[in-house]
Amino acid sequence: MTETHIDTHPGPAEGLRARLDLFAAAFVDGVRRLLRPPRPVATPVFALFPSWAEWFCAVALGLALVLAGMAYLDPVIQGSRHLLSPGQARFFQIVTDVGKSGWVLIPSGVAILAILAVVPPARRFADRVVLALCARLAFVFIAVGGSGLIISIVKRIIARGRPRYFEEFGALHFQFPSWQASYASFPSGHSQTAFAIALSFAFLFPRWRWPLLAVAAVVAFSRVGVDAHYFTDIVVGSLWGAWFTVMTRNWFARRGLVFLPGDGHAPMPMPRRRLAQALATFGRRLRG
Repeated sequence: MTETHIDTHPGPAEGLRARLDLFAAAFVDGVRRLLRPPRPVATPVFALFPSWAEWFCAVALGLALVLAGMAYLDPVIQGSRHLLSPGQARFFQIVTDVGKSGWVLIPSGVAILAILAVVPPARRFADRVVLALCARLAFVFIAVGGSGLIISIVKRIIARGRPRYFEEFGALHFQFPSWQASYASFPSGHSQTAFAIALSFAFLFPRWRWPLLAVAAVVAFSRVGVDAHYFTDIVVGSLWGAWFTVMTRNWFARRGLVFLPGDGHAPMPMPRRRLAQALATFGRRLRG
């Protein structure tokens, strides 16, 4: 009598399906963690304007300042662009592309997907460290991508003409709504991206905050130097990118993700030795 051996090892299709199930479960769990209630020890929500009346007055004042800047400040600065030397113009042409979001969104997005694809379920401490790194990447991705998505929609609705139309129509030239790139001047997406990237990394690496912010300011100002935006465009874009990143940091911190939930919102420690060990484990999983 011969014994019948049944192959219990999953085939390629079953293994891929199991991996996809783990990936989906890890992704859903991450979203749930982002949406869970704040921790009891979390600091209260920062309320800049407690009442609707104060919000309305602040918004009205902000709109008035923006319109005043468009009408009176932008023409003066735009008219002084001829004072730039050829060397300064070339410098701005070089640094302005730092404000493209793809530099951060593509690597961080790919890294997040790779981690969720090969790490869950967490079997050891190194796996948990890699997942903690994934949470940091998610913070940067949301801060940069979320603020950029909103500003991309808003600038198409406002549809302010770029400085190329200044000589013909002036600084207050709109064609709303419009999906043409030549009518996407306000606010500046490069400036938003520069400050979102700078602040998100500054929150993770506080020692580097001032050099990062200085680079972001240069990138933002370069948009005026290359004649792509007016001054008010870069100011509003920079403020929006910074504000959205601060709010994203606070959202993560109040849920004990990436940052400590108490006062100060300091980033959770991630020793280099532990991180190096975890990345080595992740590399072996990725190759296998």
